[in-house]
Amino acid sequence: MAAARFTSAVFALLAAALIPASGVAEPPSLRDLRAQEAEQRTLDREAAYTSEVCGRQIAASIDWASVKNWPAGESVAEACDGALGAVETVCRAGRKTLVDRFVCAGDGSGPSLSGKTLRYGAAPGRNGYAATLATIGATE
Repeated sequence: MAAARFTSAVFALLAAALIPASGVAEPPSLRDLRAQEAEQRTLDREAAYTSEVCGRQIAASIDWASVKNWPAGESVAEACDGALGAVETVCRAGRKTLVDRFVCAGDGSGPSLSGKTLRYGAAPGRNGYAATLATIGATE
């Protein structure tokens, strides 16, 4: 009888360890996927214009993990447009831009440059133009 209880307890512990915790992220809904696609298209259009101004291809993406708490109805891609505008300003000034990749994030961290990747952590209601220009203008 004791062996049966021990075996049941072991199986219960194993089952609990194998069952995913309730904190596991649900897959995005179709509505969420469509909204993400629309945001990416918006960012792609903005990055295409920046690429045209700069005369070089600048790839752009959205860091979706960073926008999970972004306010509904607000565009993270549009919030990142000011940072791309700063890249355009550098290019229009005739200075060579080292940026070849742009990451739009929604964590409010502002601009950072790592190698040739410019990451802008947008915040609702803030324009990243001046901060980004200060960041890339000093290094270009």
